[in-house]
Amino acid sequence: MQSVSMILRVLAIATIGLGNAPAFAHEAMDGEMHGATEHRGDALPFGMPGDPKRVTRTVRITATEIAFDVKKLDFRKDETVRFIFVNKGEQPHEFMIADAAEQEEHRQMMQNMAGMAMASMGHNDPNTVSADPGETKELVWTFSKAGSFEFACNYPGHAEVGMTGPLTVK
Repeated sequence: MQSVSMILRVLAIATIGLGNAPAFAHEAMDGEMHGATEHRGDALPFGMPGDPKRVTRTVRITATEIAFDVKKLDFRKDETVRFIFVNKGEQPHEFMIADAAEQEEHRQMMQNMAGMAMASMGHNDPNTVSADPGETKELVWTFSKAGSFEFACNYPGHAEVGMTGPLTVK
């Protein structure tokens, strides 16, 4: 894994002049941090991408500097939710649904990439949306397991100052 990591970092540095190196590096590091097969399958420990035709509830979440307008989220097992994520802040933000371990892994990956052009990075994770200032993004999610999870913005420093909260599925 270390050699793959080094190769990916060297490739990312070598391709910086090509313009899409940050996105390439994010995808490569994302697969490395989370396990490429884990996110390529449908179900994760906290749910799976939802079918927009089966949405039973819509939840609007607004990000500002540096906060979400909701402090906690509660859902029922097997509920399919459409999240409308609005970035009214002055910098990019993300909305990620995950368990504590994955949030921490993603946070570390984002911290390791802090020197790159964060705004140009897209997420390959089905449980995450990123939005530039003024953008609105959508995420449809089915909560297939009961438990205690989290939502967060994992851009460097954001979760640490409060852009995180509990997400409970009963």
